[in-house]
Amino acid sequence: MRTTLLRCACLSFCFVVAWINPLQAQTRRETALSYVELGNELTRHGDFDRAIGAYNIALQFEPKLALAYFKRALAQQASGRFTEAIADYTTTLEIVPISAEAYANRGNILALQDQVDKALADWSTALEINPKLKTVFYNRGNLWLNHGSLELALADFDRALAIDHDYVAAYNNRAIARVGQGDIEGAIADLNRAIRIDSRFSEAYVNRGLARLQQGKRREAERDFARSLKLKASLKAIIDQRVDQISQK
Repeated sequence: MRTTLLRCACLSFCFVVAWINPLQAQTRRETALSYVELGNELTRHGDFDRAIGAYNIALQFEPKLALAYFKRALAQQASGRFTEAIADYTTTLEIVPISAEAYANRGNILALQDQVDKALADWSTALEINPKLKTVFYNRGNLWLNHGSLELALADFDRALAIDHDYVAAYNNRAIARVGQGDIEGAIADLNRAIRIDSRFSEAYVNRGLARLQQGKRREAERDFARSLKLKASLKAIIDQRVDQISQK
């Protein structure tokens, strides 16, 4: 009798632990993914608060859904909630340790917060996972540029452009680094390329105008400034400030 009772208890216990409803699990996952897609749509329209709400619901159905954490982090980042975004990228990496994009984006926020060493560490890890992330080279180049490390900036912009030969912003910012080194001709060549790729890239006209002004080509510079203002009138204050700085040298 004792043996029979033990066998029955074991059978009952095993049944409860082993029973999983695959259909229910699949339904929960599909529901979670539908809320992720809703959040993505709201994010595309700039409705970040409602997008975050949709991702929250997705995580109620699938608490370990890395995609929901990652997408929520993007919405948090876009709306300036950097602390929350870092937390979500970190959770994403706890679930999917090889997410290069999560490392890259967390690095971007850390760089904005002037946590340079942590940003560089995240970007390095991102590039170890995916060496073709051009935006990591571009953003790291911008960090070096902002800190006056022109050689390192140029090297990273070069790497970004090796991946994407039509990376307009990288040409523009490499030109800024070249100006810092006194290579005006090289800078103008980069800006010419940027404008050939995207004739509506207003900042390239501003920077080419400033470079030409340093060459003493005032008429050509004024033409570039006029073109930039047709595209983006708000640049006038920046142009006036930079022209005054050059004139005082």
